[in-house]
Amino acid sequence: MEILINLTSYLPQLLPLIPPIIALILILITRQAAISLIAAIIAGSIILTWPNPLEAARTLFNHHFFPAIGSSPWNLAAIIFTLTLGAFATLLEKSGGFTAILNSLLNKKSNNPQKKLLFGVYGLGLLCFFDGLANAVLLGRVARPLVDALKISRQFLAYLIDSTSSTVACVAFISTWIASQLSIIKTSLTEAPFEVEPASLFFQSIPANPYCLLSLILIPLVIYKSWHPGPMKNAKPVTTIDSTTTQPSHSPLLALIPLAILVTTLPCFIYLWQDGPQWSWSNAFKSDGVPYAMTASGFVALAAAWICFPKAQKHEAPKHMLDGAASLLPALIILICAWTLGSIFNALGTADLIKQLLGQNLSPMTIPLAIFLIAAIMSFLTGTSWGTFGLLMPIALPLALTLGTELPQEELINLITMTIGAVFGGAVFGDHCSPFSDTTIVSSLSAGCTPTSHVATQLPYALIAAIAAAAAYLLMAFNLPPIFATSMIGILLAIIVLTRKNTE
Repeated sequence: MEILINLTSYLPQLLPLIPPIIALILILITRQAAISLIAAIIAGSIILTWPNPLEAARTLFNHHFFPAIGSSPWNLAAIIFTLTLGAFATLLEKSGGFTAILNSLLNKKSNNPQKKLLFGVYGLGLLCFFDGLANAVLLGRVARPLVDALKISRQFLAYLIDSTSSTVACVAFISTWIASQLSIIKTSLTEAPFEVEPASLFFQSIPANPYCLLSLILIPLVIYKSWHPGPMKNAKPVTTIDSTTTQPSHSPLLALIPLAILVTTLPCFIYLWQDGPQWSWSNAFKSDGVPYAMTASGFVALAAAWICFPKAQKHEAPKHMLDGAASLLPALIILICAWTLGSIFNALGTADLIKQLLGQNLSPMTIPLAIFLIAAIMSFLTGTSWGTFGLLMPIALPLALTLGTELPQEELINLITMTIGAVFGGAVFGDHCSPFSDTTIVSSLSAGCTPTSHVATQLPYALIAAIAAAAAYLLMAFNLPPIFATSMIGILLAIIVLTRKNTE
């Protein structure tokens, strides 16, 4: 009875943990990130204003929801840029330009056409850095009949496109992910004791995202050595060639020109939009003009994609643009919920409570490894990388701030960038292993195999990259700079794979 009384006395102090617990439980049950985050938002608003439900609604909209959307140009730019890039990605996919690029590579004679095709698909995946799902759909649609003709298993194609598409989109500065990534970094660091520069923090977090970088390094090594561990060695190519997935092939310029315009206009606009008396590239990416430059660049690139679209199909372009933008609406709903939930977490003091519960048992420099593992588990169980970093980032970054309060500012910023990389990398890793993931399902269907067989054959590669990433985070915990830790593990991984006996 005394234990029950003591537990009851602690319950009011544990109230800030109720919203994230509700969100996690509902995501596990429903697999619907948006619904789960909305439920957590409502619960948090009720806790903040208990016992007045009407005041909860007023507080939610006045102090959390509308300010999250409209108080920062970063958030508005995230919405506009994401929708614009979604339309842009679909136009490029439908133009047939990427099909022409891959076909032109295969038309050249080669002693090993299988490896040439796979390296071509990998290169095309890197070229389609601007969107993960569009990347997966495009590569599967373009490469599936060629893979069948060259007797390569569709499971290996699914691994190739899945492990390339989401990882390159996660670390690319120009993608449908980036505006959301920058905005959620900005909103999660409202209490930071230093000036928050989202673009600068993102660039610094790339070396601290070893899972994505090592996955991109592992793919060409696997292709070169024809390494098929685990179930992949039993994956067989199909004997019936399916030609229904092919699409008209046009000039490669239809894709390359708009892509070149996007890649060049974005940094140029960021440079020209900077404020301050002394102009420099460093100042440009720290400037408040970045979200405006991103929005303008997105519109220019979309206009270029429309101009370059095949004339015979020009009447279909508006529909493709609408379809591309609409495909990203679910992700944007998750993002808006994440902004709102992050604001509620700050009001509840969730990060401070977690720090108190952890006490002094968790060293600040071990946070990235812990967050990487938590993000991986969450993403695997829920099947959503967006939902994972939408729920976890507003908790992880304030937690890193509170646990790192005694660190010098430079070390604190380093801890923040490692935590950012850990959230993104862990979310992508769990997504790669999850049979519920949208990219897992899209990659398998576009490649022409079942999601179950795709997960089983991709899992060994994902685990290898994840174990290597965990080793990199251990090195970072001993104060080794992320770029050196990731590079050392990357070199070790390459040596291990290249020294293996060729299984081809």
